[in-house]
Amino acid sequence: MVLERMCTRVSAGLRRLADTRAEQIAFTRLFRNPQVTVPEIVRTAAARTGEAAAGRHVLIIEDSSEINYEAKASRKRGLGRVGNGKDVGLFVHPALAVDAADGSVLGLAAATIWRRRGQKAHDYQALPIEAKESYKWIATAKAARQALTDTPLATVIGDREADIYEVLARLPDERTHVLIRAVRDRALGEQGGRLFGEIAKTPEAGRTAFELQARPGRPARKVQLTVRFAAVALRQPRLGADCRDPREITLNMVEVREIDPPSPKEAVIWQLLTTHAIKTLADACRMVDLYRLRWTVEQLFRTVKSQAIDLEESLLADGEALERLAATALIVATKVMQLVHGRNAAGQAFKAARLFSPAEITVLEALIARLEGKTQKQNNPHPQHTLAWAAWCIARLGGWNGYAKERPPGPVTFSNGLRRFHAIAEGFALANPN
Repeated sequence: MVLERMCTRVSAGLRRLADTRAEQIAFTRLFRNPQVTVPEIVRTAAARTGEAAAGRHVLIIEDSSEINYEAKASRKRGLGRVGNGKDVGLFVHPALAVDAADGSVLGLAAATIWRRRGQKAHDYQALPIEAKESYKWIATAKAARQALTDTPLATVIGDREADIYEVLARLPDERTHVLIRAVRDRALGEQGGRLFGEIAKTPEAGRTAFELQARPGRPARKVQLTVRFAAVALRQPRLGADCRDPREITLNMVEVREIDPPSPKEAVIWQLLTTHAIKTLADACRMVDLYRLRWTVEQLFRTVKSQAIDLEESLLADGEALERLAATALIVATKVMQLVHGRNAAGQAFKAARLFSPAEITVLEALIARLEGKTQKQNNPHPQHTLAWAAWCIARLGGWNGYAKERPPGPVTFSNGLRRFHAIAEGFALANPN
């Protein structure tokens, strides 16, 4: 019931979720219950994701984000320290399953949630990966892979924080590839030299272009880039070397470098390590396109925090309860993202029943008939009862004007639309009790 309320009201505030004082107390007790565990919450969601991912090439997109509760520190207990080492909070590290063919969000495949306690050991670098916080990249990806049992091919995608030798050495298998943005200028094997120097010597294979997503302080812009690629053999780092890992691993590297950037600081320079075969310019550009889908997990974090669910405003006090709430919030945010990425052609491949009940679909039918205009451009362009058809309605309720040329609706629009839709659906149910 709590998950349902969080999905319909797109909120983590228990006062907003509960209709009565008794419900608020019951919801609070649920999140405080030690028998309700984060792994079980995540496994339940991952099982549904595994069904949606069957038969597909799936991107397992990982990343970490902090949930900062410093503004309410006096009301919290049992939390750890976040990135600045001072504020209280916890960390979430989800693995989001995304269709490699069309970019549609399939669901939450796994998640690691923790509170950081204490300081790093003085010999941290020499410790085995299992004793480090960075083991999250391996453990979460493996949990996701286990959940996606009927997925024939998966590609684990990570940003520069995931540039870890053990990640590159241990995750790949016959059904799993990796695609990691490099940050370390690693030593090469028998050929000698360094990684970035080796790719710099490689002749330009061609050029590509794409629209760079806007971020705070950086407007969107069209970028033109040179493309290089080469096979590289990475030597195992001496510090912290584990005898379970090979002394050398062979990967492919793709580098894209922006031509005429606004400034050297703003230049797009991506050096991507992958186990996928890279034989042509098209292969290299395909890896760049897949890596660009990593933006989806950034949108997920915005949805979890200030843009929609507002997890950091929760009044729950206990650290363990907040971990359980964070796991539930990730599931809710994933549903919002399914609408965001199902708003166009990708959503036509899924039924609206994926996210909406039969009764809710009846309400969607009535609302769409009312929201459609007199011209073709004002009508819902998607096949009836598809996810895209439903997403059009939710976006319109959230304030989108429906014109294809306008900026496409995002997480905020869909969150607002969901709240309004479910209020209407609740009224419809009260008026039609049978």
